[in-house]
Amino acid sequence: MNELPKMLIIEDDELNLKVYTYCLRHDFTITTCRTDVEFFEKLAEGIQDIFLVDLSLPGGKDGIQLVQELRQMEEYKNTPIIVVSAHAFRVDEERAMNAGATKFLRKPIENSVLLSEIKKYVQHSTAAK
Repeated sequence: MNELPKMLIIEDDELNLKVYTYCLRHDFTITTCRTDVEFFEKLAEGIQDIFLVDLSLPGGKDGIQLVQELRQMEEYKNTPIIVVSAHAFRVDEERAMNAGATKFLRKPIENSVLLSEIKKYVQHSTAAK
């Protein structure tokens, strides 16, 4: 039996977390968090295969900073990081991509599109391991 890829989702909106978890539950082992502090606590619990990161977060760090920090960690230099944000401006996408995001998706996003986009990167990433 194959182990499901591990996904860490950071999203401050409870409804979005529930939707993501419901949509992705059959394809991933999902860990969720709502703040940057929780993010680093969950990160310490084990290696992740993919990240789903919101840009706007409560607390000290935003999604851009988390992406930058992940890319500085040896174990996550090439791990897919999908940024999902309600920020619709091109500059937000450019900032996310320059920080090291693999893909930038705008909310609202259809569940099927989200799953399709994520699977593209995870299949490539887990095949390389």
